[in-house]
Amino acid sequence: MDNVFIRGRAVACSLGEETDGIIERVRKMERPISDLPIRIASLDYTRPYYRIPGGDRERDADLEKYFYDTLFGTVSRAVDDAGLSAEEIRDSALFLGSTSIDMPMFEQTYHRDGEHGSKRLSYESPGYGKIVNAVADRFGITGPCYTFTTACTSSANCLLYAAAMIRTGRIERAIVIGYDLFNEVGFYGFEAMKLIEPFGYKPFDKNRIGIIMGEGCGAVVLDSRRASAKDFRFLGGSNACDTFNVTTHTIEGDDIAFVILDAMKNCGLSAGEVDAIKAHATGSPANDSTEFNGMKQAFGGSLPPFTGIKPYIGHTVGACGVIELVIVTESISRGFFPATPGFEQVDDEINASPVTRALEMSAGTIMCNFFGFGGNCTSYIVTNKE
Repeated sequence: MDNVFIRGRAVACSLGEETDGIIERVRKMERPISDLPIRIASLDYTRPYYRIPGGDRERDADLEKYFYDTLFGTVSRAVDDAGLSAEEIRDSALFLGSTSIDMPMFEQTYHRDGEHGSKRLSYESPGYGKIVNAVADRFGITGPCYTFTTACTSSANCLLYAAAMIRTGRIERAIVIGYDLFNEVGFYGFEAMKLIEPFGYKPFDKNRIGIIMGEGCGAVVLDSRRASAKDFRFLGGSNACDTFNVTTHTIEGDDIAFVILDAMKNCGLSAGEVDAIKAHATGSPANDSTEFNGMKQAFGGSLPPFTGIKPYIGHTVGACGVIELVIVTESISRGFFPATPGFEQVDDEINASPVTRALEMSAGTIMCNFFGFGGNCTSYIVTNKE
């Protein structure tokens, strides 16, 4: 099976849950950011966050129900979009990538138990197994289930391995999910590291400060058969680990360059055949410089146009591999390659700017990059060119 196609897709994020509406908001460069209060140590200030709209009452009343309703709803829309039969759904494999797993429910239980002494230290997390099995049970899936937790590359790696298993004939199709819901450990953790940008997301900008986190759920159906002539092909990619540091990569971007070059090699492409890059573009000073250095090493003087999707939806951590894929490919299907909102001033150390106005593009070969904590590096390439 030489070809792997993106047959169905769906997203729930700060831009909404309906694909046409989401992409239209991207076209208009809208950035729906909320302000969340810091509720620790009696601190009285807020930080921006990209939150899924609506559902606050349901979330507060029963977070576990809200968690699964969001998950099941996204998967259901992706399956419907793919036009899968009951038999095809049953025989699918499941891949779930997440950073926070069931942490939001864990935290709600912790708060509701209040002052119950040692019980507050004795919670157990059922983790990925419970979540992915709940999806399988809900949709009657009997195929194998796989889970990935590799920080920001979690669902990107799901896509990479699912595609490889289809290509080698181990499975025929896969439902790939990326999901991270708001949780205090992540939100306060990044705030404690002073990595949250308080004034507006601006990847690669000279005055960038850091990330703005977001929540979201994305699902795509990868299949050995296409449903439509417009379906993107998932060509493949590469991953590796930069062991330089727990949280950062080498500033020269050597391992990032290696993964980019290896991804092109594995897909049988030259640098000149990549039309554009969806950068990881976290907005933090070190990561943006490192990522650009890696891209420059790999592409030299022929660096394609590059953009960042996180200013639209926030950094959805482990879910970004799927969510950002859907936004980029669906934008191209509607005739444009998204711009990067928030960029204003070139950083002298980078000496380049991302796309600041949407490019007209209805067909292209796109590299998507993800570089996370722990040195995780993942690049994959998709195309709707024949």
